[in-house]
Amino acid sequence: MADTTTNYDAGDLAWMYEEADDDEDDQDWADGSPVKYFTQEMSMRGRLRRLLIKNPTTRLCSTIFDLAVKTIVCTLYVTRVCIDDLEVYACHGSTCNENSTEVAVVDHINWYVILWVSRPLGLWIVQIFLAVITLIKAMLQIYVMTKGRRHENILQPGFLLELFCSVPVIATVAYPVLLKDLFLPIFLNVWLAKMALERLFNDLHLTKQRFQTISVTLSQQILLLNVTLFCLIFTTICGIQHIQRSSALVKLNMFESVYFVIVTFSTVGYGDISPDIWVGRLFMLFMICVAFAFIPRQLEEIASTYVQRKRSGGEYGRRKAARNKHVVVCSTSLTTETVMNFLNEFYAHPKLEEHTVVLMSSDELDTSMQMILKDPKWANRVLYIRGSALKDIDLKRCRINDAEACFFLAAKNCGCRDKADQHTILRSWAVKDFAPKCRQYVQLFRAENKMHVKFAEHVVCEDEFKYALLANNCLYPGLSTLVTLLLHTSRGREGELATEAWQQVYGRHSGNEVYHIQLNRSAFFRQYDGKKFTEASACAHTRFGVSLVAVLDVTKSEPSLQLNPGPDYILKGSDYCFYMGVTREENSKIKSGAMENVSVSANRNKNIELIANEIQKWLQSEGEGDDVNDEESVFSTITSHLGGSISRRLMQTAETLPLLKITVDNIGESSEPNSPEYDCQDSLDTVNESTPSPVGKVMGLFPEATVEGYMTGSPPSTLYVGTRRTKCHLHREPRPYCCLEWGQNCDHCQTKTAKDDLWKGQIIILAAEYASTGIYNFIVPLRSSFHSIGCLNPIVLLLEQEPDTMFLETIAAFPLVYWLQGKISSIDDLLRAGINHASHVVISNKESDIDASEETLADAETVVTVQKISRLFPSTNVITELNDASNMRFMQFQAHDVYSQEISKLEKKLKERTSSNLPHLFRLPFAAGQVFSAGMLDRLLYQTFVKGYLISFVRLLLGIDAQHNSGHLSSVRVRRATLAQFPTYGDLYQGLCSTTGEIPIAIYRSEKRPTPVVSSDPDLRSMNNNISKPRPRQGPTKYKQSIASRMYFTDTDQNEARDLINSRMKSLNITDEQSAVKEQDSLLSYVIVNPSPKRKLKNGDMIYVIQPSTMMAVPNKQRSRTQRNVSAKHSNFTVNSVSTPPLARTSQTRVSWNLNANMENRKPNGLRPNDYRFRSKSESQVPERD
Repeated sequence: MADTTTNYDAGDLAWMYEEADDDEDDQDWADGSPVKYFTQEMSMRGRLRRLLIKNPTTRLCSTIFDLAVKTIVCTLYVTRVCIDDLEVYACHGSTCNENSTEVAVVDHINWYVILWVSRPLGLWIVQIFLAVITLIKAMLQIYVMTKGRRHENILQPGFLLELFCSVPVIATVAYPVLLKDLFLPIFLNVWLAKMALERLFNDLHLTKQRFQTISVTLSQQILLLNVTLFCLIFTTICGIQHIQRSSALVKLNMFESVYFVIVTFSTVGYGDISPDIWVGRLFMLFMICVAFAFIPRQLEEIASTYVQRKRSGGEYGRRKAARNKHVVVCSTSLTTETVMNFLNEFYAHPKLEEHTVVLMSSDELDTSMQMILKDPKWANRVLYIRGSALKDIDLKRCRINDAEACFFLAAKNCGCRDKADQHTILRSWAVKDFAPKCRQYVQLFRAENKMHVKFAEHVVCEDEFKYALLANNCLYPGLSTLVTLLLHTSRGREGELATEAWQQVYGRHSGNEVYHIQLNRSAFFRQYDGKKFTEASACAHTRFGVSLVAVLDVTKSEPSLQLNPGPDYILKGSDYCFYMGVTREENSKIKSGAMENVSVSANRNKNIELIANEIQKWLQSEGEGDDVNDEESVFSTITSHLGGSISRRLMQTAETLPLLKITVDNIGESSEPNSPEYDCQDSLDTVNESTPSPVGKVMGLFPEATVEGYMTGSPPSTLYVGTRRTKCHLHREPRPYCCLEWGQNCDHCQTKTAKDDLWKGQIIILAAEYASTGIYNFIVPLRSSFHSIGCLNPIVLLLEQEPDTMFLETIAAFPLVYWLQGKISSIDDLLRAGINHASHVVISNKESDIDASEETLADAETVVTVQKISRLFPSTNVITELNDASNMRFMQFQAHDVYSQEISKLEKKLKERTSSNLPHLFRLPFAAGQVFSAGMLDRLLYQTFVKGYLISFVRLLLGIDAQHNSGHLSSVRVRRATLAQFPTYGDLYQGLCSTTGEIPIAIYRSEKRPTPVVSSDPDLRSMNNNISKPRPRQGPTKYKQSIASRMYFTDTDQNEARDLINSRMKSLNITDEQSAVKEQDSLLSYVIVNPSPKRKLKNGDMIYVIQPSTMMAVPNKQRSRTQRNVSAKHSNFTVNSVSTPPLARTSQTRVSWNLNANMENRKPNGLRPNDYRFRSKSESQVPERD
């Protein structure tokens, strides 16, 4: 059998080798075949046809030859005119004298000089030679034409004109003595030259075998129109010059003829030169009529062609591409707002000022876009090309091979975002195929489409970032505003136009951005080579006011960005440092005093001593069971489980190791966490042993809510999104589908309805149009492993469409995630979702509302719905996403709110006097982080061209991605005890860096709005819109409020709305009733990015911090407005939910910081069991006193 197989294989190979012999046999048969094909091409006429017509190269050379010959013929005619001496033969072939019968009389015509000229012999021979060649060539082309079309070609104007110009010249050979000097209108060859030029453009196109660009085609049309106009003028010049030779008084040379024709055709008509014989007048009359019929039409065509060319865009030339660097921006449609945002962000960087931006879109230029391109600021740096990235010819027009980068922007006004992503993907593929070396920056809507453009250098997915921002806004209020301010380019001058103190502080610090520099090249950080990261961050902030937040170690085989790697990380000279500041270090001037070494040992020792004292006082209070102080400790993450050890070590060694390192290394009884085998699940087991109920208030009421039922691991990737590096709290076994639907109790769970009081202030409602893959990025930050499992809030997804099976499989792995089919506009659906128990209601903008005809109306339904929710449920914290940032002025809209009217005036000033990219900066909902526009994420893609790390930085900050030893976002609440020990932001910065290793980055501050002063005086009613500017150091501004404004804010509407809600709740069998809540909120909130070290802290401030990976994040959740009004005199927020003690981890393992079992059973005096809370950063162990 084996031999048979071998022979078979050998036979196959032999058959393959015999193919060449078969080809030779086929060729021999074809040579001797009795049938001959293409015989028409084997004849003489067929061969000439292939040579002169079908061969593009030969045809192109033939056309160029025709153009050159006709140009030479016209040049010879002008030469003959210039050397012709009329006086020699003016009198019938002889020189005129005084006795001649030719007398200078008006209207006398010398017909002899019209019929005869003086032509040199050499010139005559050359003309005959050229005429013979051109005539033979013309007749040869007629001969090779296809039968049946020859008579049509003979009657063509071009061939007839060729006969008229060439035959008479050749006929002079019959009798040279007489006919050599016969006048012939050889100047008409200029029209044959024009026809040759037209054929030349066509032949060039056929030679290149491709479509011509619109710009080239329009340029050719303009050139041909100009050539036609030139031929008309040249014919008139030669004709009037020859006719006026016969005049006795007005003889014109070539220059005078040119002058006369130009003046005449331009309708100027000076009158200094004019024909004086009837033949000249008749000729000019005829040519003027032709000109009047031809020139306006030609000029109109030229003008319309030029306008069309302007609307279609130009072409980026090769010389300009070699001289200047450029980038290409591609999109389906480029709106004015999109273009302006890109140009402002792109050219904000000094090193990009010489770059050229090439905009390419398939739409025509509208009026507003033309005004942008005519602006002197952009005229020489921005070029628009109408075309498509799918066409190679358009890509060549924009010189994509020479471009530094190509940006693909998603069409915002597209109703179907899946279709828009498909268009973007095809454009990206086309550019990658045409220019493989061109860097690509791609913007998509859907997260699942990123898999198609993985080859791109940078990809920004809108759904991925916007849902992550919305989720983090529920954990850390105002985070969307913080990220937006970091992404937009500004110098912080917006605060200069503001009048109030909070606006000035907020606007001035809004100019902070993220920058990078290598440590050994930095004046800020060079001296910290070999120092700890947190120590360098604290010292640099004290000296220079910059916040060192991340580092990149390039010495690793796979370098990755790390947010706050912790106190164990030692800086090296090759590291890249990432810091927050108002401007780049290269553009800053450092004072000599700031470079001197400043001793911070005393402050550091003082801070550590204060922390140790606080821990000791807290331990004593726990041991005695009484409250020692009415304030929480400064750093309440440090619990009694490790407090004694921490306190002793801090007292002994104040300047040795950081707090976390000291603590973990000193734990003798807990050696397991330091072992390599210790993992995340072991930490959860440790928590379970130390605390009987580690799963928190809500999860503890579920029978299946035990620590053994959960694990920490990578989230499911069934939706083609996410990263395996992110760790989340997950179910060990996915929940059944019946347990996922909210409002429908099942056998496994009987509490999935809004009727249960256990959800009080816990639910996070996300309202979306359908179950998109972006919701995955909303769930992951809320279920991050950096959060304690007891702090998890239930998530209810209010979807208009029922989700598919794949989506249900995904959310089944996450704890406390449910879905409900309903609309955000329905009151019953909101009540069934549990809005009366909700801590946050997150509203995602509907895609189906996007209307291309008027883009600003895309947010109409969302804005009106949010306004209705705010009226019906005034105690609800609503976070809204808008499509158009300009619609933020409609959020929390109140027609008679005088304070909002003043902010509107300030916004108008910003638009008129500055070039700010965020004119809505001071709008209260935006400043508080209650609304943001997904369009602001466009700037993330724009700035990535210069800051290639920015996307990774934001992904790590929002919890979308994770890196080994990279920190995460958290927060610290400032209390009165904190103010007593750390009155300024710099002191708190030093304290956090030197102890817990946390790095503050911003402040979220809430304070009272200026109180309106109601006046019934009619003279004061006119002052509603004329609010006086606040005087420095004189307290808040007081506003005059009109009677109409007072009547608007009555309690009648609120009572009716409350009665309506209570009625609907009774119909839905929901027993909870809505209490009376004042609609107007007297608080305003804003973000202070990277405050100065001397910035004073206030009670209730929330500090955004980046924790090391060894710690557990503690979210700061806003309490509802109902609860906020109860404790309004405290003027700060507290956490509405009950949270378990946070966990802390070392750089290798996770360590539990919890109360001991015996301490947990003891509760403070005067507290009910349900009111008892474990200590966390956001809550006090001891309740606040009135």
